[in-house]
Amino acid sequence: MFKYKFDEEGYLLKYKARICVRGDLQHTTEETHAATLAVKIFRALMAIATYFNLEIRQYDAVNAFTNSKLERRVYCYTPEGFDEPDYVWELRRALYGLKTSPRLWYKDLTSSLEKFGLTPVPDVPCLYKNDKAIVFFYVDDIIMMATPGNNSALDELESKLCKRYEITKLGNLGTFIGITVQRDRALGQIWLHQKGYISKINN
Repeated sequence: MFKYKFDEEGYLLKYKARICVRGDLQHTTEETHAATLAVKIFRALMAIATYFNLEIRQYDAVNAFTNSKLERRVYCYTPEGFDEPDYVWELRRALYGLKTSPRLWYKDLTSSLEKFGLTPVPDVPCLYKNDKAIVFFYVDDIIMMATPGNNSALDELESKLCKRYEITKLGNLGTFIGITVQRDRALGQIWLHQKGYISKINN
């Protein structure tokens, strides 16, 4: 699969290519549901970050699904251009398109967060905390927050995360689940908007 990666303003960032599995042809009895963070929870977290002047850092897990090992054997036909008659491939990792990949990644990431000393917030999927930091995520987009006095706790979590996965550090929170975040810390304000999304659907 080939795709273009754009920023929130619609400018081309990079070209991407990845091998994907035809999940629409997959038959499985395994659980495939993967919990995701609700938009209302994200808005509440931004209100909390504004009120308490929290530090906010954003990360992207590179090729997130491929970090997860499959729980049973899965075979697939070779992709176009790699045709080998009478052969199939055995998947070793959860590729994009596989029905179980999102759930396997969710289990892997949440297990890692718990090993890092974080605990899940009851009844709120994808939200973890300890006494110094808050971590939440939406698939491969990961956000960490803490009070300015606890930057060392964020540094420690960041270090552990980067040792466990290939992570891109994105700096201050920019765009999350299609919502652009603009912040003025001096005024103690955060604005949430979808200008980029609205421009995209209007073109």
